[in-house]
Amino acid sequence: MMRPPHDRISLRTAALLGGLPLFVPAAPYAEFYVFKTLLVATDAAQTAQNLATHPTLFLSGIFAILFIYLYDIVLAWAMYFFLRPVQAALSLLAAGFLVVYTVLAIGALLNFLSAYQLVQGPPPPEGVNNDHVLQVVNARRYEMHIAYIIFGLYLLLKGALLYKASYIPTLLGVLIMLAGAAWILLSVQPYFFRGLTCPGCWFFPQASSFLASGYW
Repeated sequence: MMRPPHDRISLRTAALLGGLPLFVPAAPYAEFYVFKTLLVATDAAQTAQNLATHPTLFLSGIFAILFIYLYDIVLAWAMYFFLRPVQAALSLLAAGFLVVYTVLAIGALLNFLSAYQLVQGPPPPEGVNNDHVLQVVNARRYEMHIAYIIFGLYLLLKGALLYKASYIPTLLGVLIMLAGAAWILLSVQPYFFRGLTCPGCWFFPQASSFLASGYW
């Protein structure tokens, strides 16, 4: 049975919704300016001092990245419609993975609100010090690795669907699948290969995901 026209969105509209975050650089602002400026992963005293001195800046980063996470739900909806003509079931599964990633990412972000409360709220309980603040801050990074594994699975499915789509270059699907595999491999490293470090390796999956989204 044909769906009524008002019950659909066009592929062009879905693609535009998927690429809209590129015009709102909230994630780079939060991750590469605010958090990188204020949070020192190995210095508890400096991190606590930064949060106490620049609370508004820290909150602006939290709400900027929260906006991106909430928009990911819209993105999941848009990508479902965009890829549904290829295979509806896999498109729905990919959208589900993105929603799960969003929920995990928001949960991890709550650690930053806890750190803010410890520094800016009422006097903390006895025994809570700068080291505890840093521990809460760093907890977000470790929890995000779990979220990134789910994000990698989303990219694998999305890339496979794009590869099969007749209206998208196959190279784009391959690029996104490689990015998804890289997100997964790099995200399991802190848990199973703690002795290995490769800070620059994150550039490929991040850049590939960004460029692929920009293609819309």
